[in-house]
Amino acid sequence: MSSDGFTVDLDALGAARDRVGRLAADLTEPPPAVPGVEVFGHGRLTEAAEEFAAREKHGRERLAGEAESIRRGLAETIETYRQADEDGAGRFGRIAR
Repeated sequence: MSSDGFTVDLDALGAARDRVGRLAADLTEPPPAVPGVEVFGHGRLTEAAEEFAAREKHGRERLAGEAESIRRGLAETIETYRQADEDGAGRFGRIAR
């Protein structure tokens, strides 16, 4: 869509939407298991790693939600621009008759 030199590249927006969607999906993948005390050699160190993993999981879930929200917003923006283009084309088509 363009007007007075302003353009929106809907293909680029679609590519961004798709990349953000893949990021959201990647963030929801289960993280690797935290090794046990046999790897760390100390119970408290194992607990600290497990606590970190739990916080990281929560952070990834929040990021995935934000990324999904951005993806939806981009999808809505694309649809709005496409609808505006179609409406404008329809109006000009009626004028030309």
